[in-house]
Formats: sequence, structure tokens, C-alpha cells
Amino acid sequence: MDEKRELTQILNNYGPLRGNVERQIIVTQPGREGGSEEGGRDGGGEKTAAVKVRASVLLELMKRAGIGLDKRDRTKVCRLAALVLGCDYKSLYNAVSEGISLNTRTHGEDAELANRFLDDLGADFRVKL
Repeated sequence: MDEKRELTQILNNYGPLRGNVERQIIVTQPGREGGSEEGGRDGGGEKTAAVKVRASVLLELMKRAGIGLDKRDRTKVCRLAALVLGCDYKSLYNAVSEGISLNTRTHGEDAELANRFLDDLGADFRVKL
């Protein structure tokens, strides 16, 4: 089973969201275009949200699945998140350690889009700026 299907299966089985997860969540794989802090385009032409926005959503999903930072080793959680997000582990670890801060100017559009997807899925959390 490929990585995207594995993640989708995990989210369907253990996450708070059920249903249209595969359609709503785009997993950026290492080595593909996009995934910069400013966002970009993946190989399929879909917009890729900024790493901090993607990390905020993924870390909240992991927390609700029982594998969040409050119950697990920060290093292990950040390594898994970096693998799934296709970003640098050290940068993610540092951002998590300092507290991921999002601002309206840089992350507003991505956060708004993520929140629309979360609302469509019936999630009980939102990306906060």
C-alpha cells in the first residue's frame, strides 16, 4: 500500500474525521515540487499550503488520534509529521518547540482554505491565526 493510502487508512480508522478524507487532504511527498513555507504547487497542479499550516492541521489530527505531542516524545511525533509533510525534520521540530505561529498576511489564505475543508468534513477544530 502506498504512503497516501496508508495515511488515509490511519486517518479513517483512528482520526476524528471519517469519510471524504482522501479527497480533501493532499499529502505532499518528499522530493516533489512545492511544500515551501510560502506554499507552492505539487505535481498535479493543486495548491500546497504553507508548511506551518499543514503542520498545524496534521499535529491536531495526530493529537486527536492519541499520538499527539501531549502524550508522546516530541522527536518521534515531529519525525513522523516531517515525513508525511515532506519537510525538514529539524525545522519542524524547532517550530513546534517554539510554538507554531501563524500570521494573517503570510498564512491567512492557506488557513482559510484549510478551515473550509475542515468544516466540510465536520471537524470540531480550526486552524487559528
